[in-house]
Amino acid sequence: MYMHMATQLSDPRSSRVVVLVSPAEKRRIAANAAAADMTVSDFMRTAAERYSEPTEVEKLLMRDLLAQLEAANARTEKAFAALEAAEAQADAFDEDAYRAKAREALLARTDIDWDALRGALSGGKTQ
Repeated sequence: MYMHMATQLSDPRSSRVVVLVSPAEKRRIAANAAAADMTVSDFMRTAAERYSEPTEVEKLLMRDLLAQLEAANARTEKAFAALEAAEAQADAFDEDAYRAKAREALLARTDIDWDALRGALSGGKTQ
């Protein structure tokens, strides 16, 4: 809940800071202020007071994080490229041609007694 702070200030606010924003920015700021149950003025004041430049350690951490994100992005792009290649290969697969080639290769084998295999598969009944 928003509490009016003017009565709690020892130094009344008398200076103005004008910030020009686009209509879209103004709507976002107003929505964020409302979500925080604050006036736009209090929201902007609080945001400005909380802002600080990142420390050198924070900058190093951000650079490291950025490098990790870029590496992860490169791995993701590589994985998507491999997936697209596999999908293209799957789309180009001709099952009938594959079956015909496999059948031809099996029938060409001389180490298989096809008559015995046919008999075993039919339960001993000949056709």
